Amino acid sequence: MAYTKDGIMAQILVAFGQGTGSMRVSHDAAVELHSRYYDKITPQVINDWDKEAVQVLERIRAIGRLVAHDAAAAGTTTVAGAGAVNTAAQKVEVVSQTTLCGGPPPVAV
Repeated sequence: MAYTKDGIMAQILVAFGQGTGSMRVSHDAAVELHSRYYDKITPQVINDWDKEAVQVLERIRAIGRLVAHDAAAAGTTTVAGAGAVNTAAQKVEVVSQTTLCGGPPPVAV
């Protein structure tokens, strides 16, 4: 079965949810995750998904665990927004060595 951009994004969203565990993920947080990674799913990423998926999805789970930890530390049960996703993603991306979520964090505009 051939991979698709939407199919890979679905796997990313599931992995994020696995990382957040029992924390509720707000609409804004889910939309931010989609916005952050959807356009990074290039034809090359799709072509290499068989080789990269395990590592990329583990990085996405790490982002989910980090936002869940931060939400719990703040005393809430909800991953509340885009800022939380971006902060966690930047921390994970700095040390990630995968095509999809590697390299330096994006420059704030």
